[in-house]
Amino acid sequence: MIARQLVGSDAVGHVIVADIDTDLAKRVASSTRSPKARAMSLDAGDPAAVRRAADGMGVLVNATIPRFNGVLMDAALQAGAHYLDMASGEDDAFSKDAAWRDAGRTALVGMGEDPGLGNVFARFAADGMDRIDSIRVRDGETATHPDHPFVALFSPETLVEETLEPAKIYRDGAWVEVPALSDFESFAFPEPVGVLQVCAVSHEEVDTFPRFIGKGVRYVDFRLALDPATVQMLRTFRDMGLLDPGPPGGPSPRSALFSKIPKPADLVGRVAGSAVLLVEVVGEKDGARKTHTLYTILDHDEAARRYGATGTAYLTGTGGAIGTILLASGAAPRHGVVSPETLDPGPLLSMLRDRGIEVRERVTWERPVR
Repeated sequence: MIARQLVGSDAVGHVIVADIDTDLAKRVASSTRSPKARAMSLDAGDPAAVRRAADGMGVLVNATIPRFNGVLMDAALQAGAHYLDMASGEDDAFSKDAAWRDAGRTALVGMGEDPGLGNVFARFAADGMDRIDSIRVRDGETATHPDHPFVALFSPETLVEETLEPAKIYRDGAWVEVPALSDFESFAFPEPVGVLQVCAVSHEEVDTFPRFIGKGVRYVDFRLALDPATVQMLRTFRDMGLLDPGPPGGPSPRSALFSKIPKPADLVGRVAGSAVLLVEVVGEKDGARKTHTLYTILDHDEAARRYGATGTAYLTGTGGAIGTILLASGAAPRHGVVSPETLDPGPLLSMLRDRGIEVRERVTWERPVR
């Protein structure tokens, strides 16, 4: 999805689609129907190979799972390329800010759907406030498949790992931890999604919003929609040891488990429902309490017809694509390691509209009693 959008940009001269699965890389490059795109075989876990592949590139786009972030980010810096990824890895990417500044290059980290588009929504709302009390990010999903009780529309490995880790919430100026698969609430998403059960999940926004949006924010959380059946399945995966990698060279329960979960790309046109991303910012403007909500909803069937993707993949890929175009066109706000909420949200929201993503707003005011 990223490659298809990049080949249509005047800021991008050519696109190399690289994957350890050569046939997959060829299919993705071919799907762009553009002479700008070509495929190559590449193991993201091989630092030397990645470094060679990055030579001469303007931007290295990391669309792998987060455990490869360190290798790919370092390779981009060594090759003199800008860098973009869609989720945080094991290391603190911002600890490398000085090295990227000194090199005169920009690493835009966490630029997919969420993190990514949600950060842009939060910054847009925050810019209209004098002080911020809270930022709440809600990721809703109603995807169903008739043959698979458990579906993941982004990396199944990432979904399982992040939901089974203790969750962080930013409360009263400090980060606190709550147990995994706890702290549930019912949240009313806009129609046609409606009320879903959401659960606190450890996520990048909880770390970065207090650091980069500021304005006195006292509360930040991220909650993901998880229905009771999915929660029970996740607990079963954990409690039965199905995430155990197994002995070296021996059977791996983890590999067996993920081999049975359908790949997100294989679900295009086969799942019903919608993806929804909503960000609510509450604060103060000119002495009045203001609540500013931004959200987008994309039906999976509609996304399959229009874009050949699920709604989740299109939102995620579009976040990565517009971030890459920003870097390729030299419009990044500064060199160093940057989070999406540090970007000017206006041009990015315009780019989303140009790509068929409708961002809706609700603003309510509560005037002080005099």
